[in-house]
Amino acid sequence: MDYNNISQKKKSAILEQAVLTQSPKEVAELYTQLGQVENTARILGLACRFCGLEYVKVLVENGANFTYIQYEGDYYMVNYWLSPLEMNNILRRAYFLDKRDPCFKNVVTVDGKNIHVLPMEQRVEIVKYLYQYRDKVSLDVGELLYYAIMSSSKQIMKILKEYGVKFSEHRITMIAENGRSFEWMEFSSMLQYLNNMEYIEVLGNVAKEMDGKTFHYTDSIYQFWMYEPDFFRFILTHFNQKKMNKAKIMKGAIDRNNVACLEICVENGWLNMPRKRDEMIKYACENDRTEVSAWLLEYKNRTADFALEREKAEKKMMRELNANPNSVTELKKIWGFEKRDNGTIIITRYKGKNTEVIVPEKIGNSTVVEIGARAFSTKALRLREEQVFLRMAITRISLPETITAIGERAFYGCHALTEINLPDKVTVIGQNAFSGCECLKSIVLPKEITEICDYTFSSCKSLQRIIIPGKITMIGRHAFAGCSVLETVEIEEGVAEIGMLAFYNCTNLKSVVLPQSIRKIKNYTHKGQEPETIFYKDVDVTVTVTPKSYAEKYCRRNNINYFYAHGCPNEICQQS
Repeated sequence: MDYNNISQKKKSAILEQAVLTQSPKEVAELYTQLGQVENTARILGLACRFCGLEYVKVLVENGANFTYIQYEGDYYMVNYWLSPLEMNNILRRAYFLDKRDPCFKNVVTVDGKNIHVLPMEQRVEIVKYLYQYRDKVSLDVGELLYYAIMSSSKQIMKILKEYGVKFSEHRITMIAENGRSFEWMEFSSMLQYLNNMEYIEVLGNVAKEMDGKTFHYTDSIYQFWMYEPDFFRFILTHFNQKKMNKAKIMKGAIDRNNVACLEICVENGWLNMPRKRDEMIKYACENDRTEVSAWLLEYKNRTADFALEREKAEKKMMRELNANPNSVTELKKIWGFEKRDNGTIIITRYKGKNTEVIVPEKIGNSTVVEIGARAFSTKALRLREEQVFLRMAITRISLPETITAIGERAFYGCHALTEINLPDKVTVIGQNAFSGCECLKSIVLPKEITEICDYTFSSCKSLQRIIIPGKITMIGRHAFAGCSVLETVEIEEGVAEIGMLAFYNCTNLKSVVLPQSIRKIKNYTHKGQEPETIFYKDVDVTVTVTPKSYAEKYCRRNNINYFYAHGCPNEICQQS
């Protein structure tokens, strides 16, 4: 057979079939005939899981590696180097593992024959070989160690540790400090499938690789807690207590009349503050938790300095009486915020009761520079029902000129928002930042912003017109999807890329200007179906383009109505 004129995708399919059905020698001969095969990651993964070391050697010696080339329409990478690991429910929560792919199953069927996963001993030998050629095969051994620990692939974990493999600094940072990261979400998702004993064993092994750092903590961890003293102590030891809702956790122990867990809280200093201690005593008494009520009262009588507490309470009362509306004390009642190492402040939560909101330029002596993720969102965590309704009713938000960044979903679901200013210093607007702002009719984008992230303005159902500055190089997927009254879009010269379905279901869209600078527009594709353009379901849209530009070629290729910009040859050139 002549393999010179077949596509790379066809070459991959032929080589994959051979690996699963032929001998290593035959595979080697075929590989030589095929020449260069570009996308070998999946083939190599199948060999690691089902075929054996000799097949892996043949592939690697002929140039196979784990570099994954995404086909058009793919949403994520697939890490086929995970294939030697144990495929349990924990690992199946990994985002870089396609659970439908035979490469990650325990049995693959080829030509009616079932091929079973290799014994772990053979997979360990394969991992040893891959480690030896880790750079050649594009294997991230630190990440392999992480997933080996999470999936309890103990033999692979052991051999990697013997080789001195460590987590990368990035991995440690993402699960120790960044609760908004992709890696953290994957980590907490995998924790759902660990029982108590597995939890302590697996997390204990991960903790050994953290260079002394504790795990980040979010409320997503809370639901997995069992108030058994050993487990409770483990969580307090290995997770960042600064991020814990200590009152909620202690109330959970009180609900269960669990004195042992409250004793652990005392060991960690959680009841040192008289106000917190008295709050727990009140909660226990109001809920008829006799055993913990008695223990808490005894603890108070044994440790409290009543004279000092009375003096502090009187001073606090005087400070509040003398407070002015702009004091830090008063602002804390309206805003949740975090102070960064450089002294600036990020707004994390709006707690006020007004529907016309003015964000302060300063809190104390510190400048407010960022609106954090979900700060005004109706979908933020721990919102009471009345807070959700209030956020849905916010009509106006005034931001100070000191703001430089707006986090993901910052104003998500603020349905009644009609007016907001975006200061010129803003350079970053996160995904879904204004998604679902149904009453927002217009918005002026800051000139220094360089990207419109995915879903940023999706479902802004009153947005009528938008001008996208030339400094923005990328418009993310679904960025304006569902903006049902959007009529005109002017994209200035400089914008280079538009993501999938960026203007999907903008049913009233009439006019779009695509500049000559556009170099890439991504369509969404389903197997066996026609690709969906960025204007999918926009039946009346007409696009203004520059002759012979990428934009013109895109419109012509996808049967989209277009005409040339004023002053160009063939001024009207519509495509039916």
